[in-house]
Amino acid sequence: MEIIGVLILALLVTFGASKKWKLAIKSVLVIAVLEGALRRWAFPQARDLIYFFKDFILIGSYIGFASRPRPFVDRYPFIKELVLVIAVFCCLQAFNPSLGSPIVGLIGIRSYLLYIPLIWVIPHLFDSWEDLRDFLRKYLLLLIPVCILGVIQYFSPQDSPLNVYIAGEEQLSVATVGEFVRITGTFSYIAGMTTYLSFCFSLLVVLIARDRIFKWQIIYTVELALVVVNSFMSGARGIIVYEVLFVIGYLVFGLLHDYNASLNLIKLMFIPTVLATILAVVYFQPAIAAFSDRATNSGDSVEGRILGSFTQVSSYADIRLDGYGAGATQNGANTIRAFLSLRGGEPLPPSEGETGRVVIEIGLLGFGLWYGLRILLLVSLYSVFRRLKKPLYKELAVCAFLFQAINITGQLVTNPTMLVYFWFFGGFIYLLPALEDRETQQDVFANISSKPQGKLNNLDDLNKQ
Repeated sequence: MEIIGVLILALLVTFGASKKWKLAIKSVLVIAVLEGALRRWAFPQARDLIYFFKDFILIGSYIGFASRPRPFVDRYPFIKELVLVIAVFCCLQAFNPSLGSPIVGLIGIRSYLLYIPLIWVIPHLFDSWEDLRDFLRKYLLLLIPVCILGVIQYFSPQDSPLNVYIAGEEQLSVATVGEFVRITGTFSYIAGMTTYLSFCFSLLVVLIARDRIFKWQIIYTVELALVVVNSFMSGARGIIVYEVLFVIGYLVFGLLHDYNASLNLIKLMFIPTVLATILAVVYFQPAIAAFSDRATNSGDSVEGRILGSFTQVSSYADIRLDGYGAGATQNGANTIRAFLSLRGGEPLPPSEGETGRVVIEIGLLGFGLWYGLRILLLVSLYSVFRRLKKPLYKELAVCAFLFQAINITGQLVTNPTMLVYFWFFGGFIYLLPALEDRETQQDVFANISSKPQGKLNNLDDLNKQ
């Protein structure tokens, strides 16, 4: 009866999402932030169901989107073809006997494939820059309560209910930085929080320089300070490395392609950045000191982790070339097995890094296809950057490019929060050119409308406009 109730609920959610697919897609981004809070504090008894809740919303939104075909110019067709090949390959790997049951393979299909259609849906989600800007403004406002919660967690004792990762897990599992906990905000684990911070940091760097309204400049500055503070409080060195690399990459892109505009951009960013840094240093010195101590005394290094993400590929490939099946290393695999009383899969080699886990799941060939797609996305985003004319859109393209490039070996299929943001930025490949083309057409028609009627003598004159 419990399974039937879950299926009925899933069908209702899918049907509702199909009727309001635009709202459903936007709600998925909000749920990505609130999901951990619901699982940890609001409905801990339904934490496993909530984990998959946004997946049913996505499926319904795709059905609603597909039910009304829209005109679409595909300037990067190789993405679609490669995605099709990967889809076939992952579906075959879902039936890998090593999984114990193909039902477990559905977890793998969800992680590899379910979020990819966002690339083609996102361009139809926003009709103008104002529409996109308003959504991003409101979405970034979520930062404030999430980061304030992070500050409260940091100064709360380790056994506080605020610092339990998932209901039912022991308090001793909470990670610490010195005497302080490593914050998770509203997310289930640290990785979700740092992914969210990196996504928001990337957008803030662009918006803080481009949104000239004073009220929003102040809000962005406060949000940026909170992001920096929470980054240190997370105790994760990766997020600090990401933020440094992002700023460097962002400025290098600008200086190489438009030197004068980049100098002006640096001037615009200088005051908000200084204010955000002062707020972080003056009011949250303990967090910075504790982070510095961890970074100095930790047994492993960031460089070692980065190199390990490459070396483990060959080591796992030597163990087994064909993989253990899509979804084999996913966190939800054991939950599905227990819930449906499925047969267990073959024992897996120990794994932690994303690259190694992809090889374990779908083998060396699957690894090549998967990371081939990720490289193709980077090439496409750079191509979009080169094609765009308006500085704002070019900077958003750089934002998406750097987010994906810096996280090239980071968690994706094993991080449900990253799945949402990675493929949202992937949609910029089509969204940004569409918005710019729309604005260009509007400018042309505005010029035509403002021109005296006698000036438009023939079709050639119209075409020149």
